[in-house]
Amino acid sequence: SLAWSGGFAFEFDVDDGHERGSSRLWFRAGPDAPAPLRVLAPGEAVTTPEMYLGMVIGDLDACIHALHDHLRQSVFLPQPEGRAGLVASGIGPEQEITPEAMIHEIDIAASVGAEVFILDASWYTPPYGQWWSTVGDWQVNRERFPEGLAPFRAYAHKKDLLFGLWMDAERIGSESGVAQEHPDWLACRYDGEPSLGGMLNLAQPKVAAWMESEIDRLITEHELDLFRLDYNIGNIGAGGHSIRSGYVESIYHRYYEALYDIYARLAARHPNVIFQNCAGGGGRADIGMIRTFEHSWVTDWQIAPRSFSITNGMSMAVPPERMDRLAGMGQSGQRTAELDFQLRLTLLVHPTLGWFHLRGAAPNPVQLERVRHAVDIYKRFVRPFHRTSRIYHHTPVVEGYDPHGWGVLELGSIDRSRAIVGLFRLSDPAEPEYLLRLRGVDAGRQYCVTFDNTGETCRLDGYALSRVGIPIGLQSALTSELVLAEAL
Repeated sequence: SLAWSGGFAFEFDVDDGHERGSSRLWFRAGPDAPAPLRVLAPGEAVTTPEMYLGMVIGDLDACIHALHDHLRQSVFLPQPEGRAGLVASGIGPEQEITPEAMIHEIDIAASVGAEVFILDASWYTPPYGQWWSTVGDWQVNRERFPEGLAPFRAYAHKKDLLFGLWMDAERIGSESGVAQEHPDWLACRYDGEPSLGGMLNLAQPKVAAWMESEIDRLITEHELDLFRLDYNIGNIGAGGHSIRSGYVESIYHRYYEALYDIYARLAARHPNVIFQNCAGGGGRADIGMIRTFEHSWVTDWQIAPRSFSITNGMSMAVPPERMDRLAGMGQSGQRTAELDFQLRLTLLVHPTLGWFHLRGAAPNPVQLERVRHAVDIYKRFVRPFHRTSRIYHHTPVVEGYDPHGWGVLELGSIDRSRAIVGLFRLSDPAEPEYLLRLRGVDAGRQYCVTFDNTGETCRLDGYALSRVGIPIGLQSALTSELVLAEAL
């Protein structure tokens, strides 16, 4: 795993060793940008990005567990005490954010069991403004919120919710005051055009210092419990450049050196604040970036069945408790699959809840009860062992943009006392039945097994669960089942 957020390249070459009877793997990995990546002054030192490698004798599950253990123990910052794995909800620019909408969404979040409420983009724009065009002007817009954010923070706290705020910190919009005042702060493409999506040039120390001070000010001024970072730059190709000692130098290395240091300092300065990485739909889910954040969004794609493929793949590289997935409206996840499909996928990682009905619309009590049920399972059954959990990929290869067949993920406690399995029937064609053999149970113990679709429970021994297996039937595409096993 390469701890690097800029351009990168991986190369692999496999010699199957047919004549020798043995195989060889050759690979190369590292940053990728137009040379030179760094022009060193006399006496200047530089640290290259870390590469995490390990040799494990075992199967895919063993390799994944070894990587996750190493990241948890030696790489990631500790999660804030008492604030790890909290269920989040919030409001975003998919709807017009008004004071009335804020109160409505806080009420709904509290009613379904959320523990953090996050105000996403547009809090700094006038009503019906374009949230992306004025990023960088990080002041609450008083036309939108005449009394500022303090009343909403107080109301969230009254409802036993922590309060968080969104910021697209590394970008300034074309209509922002800061862009007009400091056009020289923008990163420039190699053809000289400042069109890298409004990206700041953090290779300039004064620009990096301004960004850090703005984040620090927002956290302090608004007494934030959670800080959500976004990064809506898009595909910037070769990235930006600067002139140093007569050479055209890529800004990537100095940029990310400054960026990593900024968030490490902020996390140390605000130890009780939850730092959430929500970078452009999972565009920066590398170890270099996420190691200083409590949890990270790995995608903005919530639409089944591809939503399973993303969770399945990313949970190989990132421990599940550090991965965010969303259920509910807000990023079109409601367009396909049953609600339980969405909710159960979040239970295996870190759940975030979208909105479920707009202000003025009648709530669906059946829908909200399913949400509460899922949140209860996460808090009561999953969260107690999540930070040391083992994840098992029963279907490690799920191919294509519209995957077919079954997708199965299992999460188990390290002492094998609990396991939870999400079984997802993806697009057709698919077999109507899947034989599930649990991997996170002890063959010598007895378990109470619950089938969530019916609520039925039975007593089975670990040998039957892991060796014989239990058939799970789903009769149509984009449906799911959840199986819970708890040692007696």
